[in-house]
Amino acid sequence: MDDLESNDLKSKTEKLLENNKNSRLSLRPHLITDFKVPEIKPFPIQEHFEKTEEYQKKCLEILQSININTANLFILVDLISKSNEKQDEILKLIFEILTIAKAKEKREAESLFKKIVTKINNTVETTDSMIKLINWATLIYKLVEAMLQK
Repeated sequence: MDDLESNDLKSKTEKLLENNKNSRLSLRPHLITDFKVPEIKPFPIQEHFEKTEEYQKKCLEILQSININTANLFILVDLISKSNEKQDEILKLIFEILTIAKAKEKREAESLFKKIVTKINNTVETTDSMIKLINWATLIYKLVEAMLQK
C-alpha cells in the first residue's frame, strides 16, 4: 500500500472514531437474564431396548420360517426330479396338497388333509417320497389351520 492510501485510511478511521465518540457501544456481551431452560424429559432407554429386542426376536423367527420353507421347496423339487416313473402322479399329489389352502373351515381342511394322506399312502411306493409328501401336506395343513384361527 502506498503512502497516499495509508493516509486516506488513517483519516477515515479517525473520522469514524470521532463521529462515534459519544455513542454507548460496549464491548461486553449482552447477557439474557430471563432465559429459562426448557425441561427435557428423560429418554425411556429401557423401553427402547425391550422393543429392539422384541423386534430382533420377530426378525429371527421370520428368517427361520423362511429357511424352513426354502428347505421344503428344495425337498419338493428334489422329489419331482428323482421320481421318474411316477412324476405325473407326484405332481398331482402336490397340487392336491395345495388345495388344502382353499378350505374355509378347520373341519374342511382336516378332511382334505386326511384324504390326501390316504392317497399318498396308496400311490407312492418309496418310504422317502411318502415322508416328504406327508411332511409337505402337514406343513400346508398347519399353515391353513393357523390362518383359519385368526
